[in-house]
Amino acid sequence: MSPKVELVREWLTLADDDLRIAELAMKDAEPVCWAGAFHCQQAAEKTLKAFLAYHEFHVEKTHDIEFLLGLCKRFLPEVEQFIEKGSALTDYAVDSRYPAPRAEVTQQQAKQAIEMARSIYEFILNALPDLEKLPQE
Repeated sequence: MSPKVELVREWLTLADDDLRIAELAMKDAEPVCWAGAFHCQQAAEKTLKAFLAYHEFHVEKTHDIEFLLGLCKRFLPEVEQFIEKGSALTDYAVDSRYPAPRAEVTQQQAKQAIEMARSIYEFILNALPDLEKLPQE
């Protein structure tokens, strides 16, 4: 498998793991909303970085979902549909994990974050070719 395809697959595997962790955090009898939201931000970030890696576009370290979506838009204009609502995920990258001052993440916000992260993940996954069928470089 080519290094590029391997990198894309690694990003997507990590993104999928983050989505599953987010969902688990919310299924608990006492949901850990900040953790669910944080892992949604991570899932979206890793998904978008996978897409950019596929297009061999290097991006510096960033947690800014709106910025990453803007970069992806160069290759896939349809990602614009996620910019307005998806950019809200950026707030969960750092602020949700540390003590004051931080805004509490509500259960509703965490559920919306899961929906948004899953939508971005599925959209990008469908936009990428089947990685298993790509020629070995």
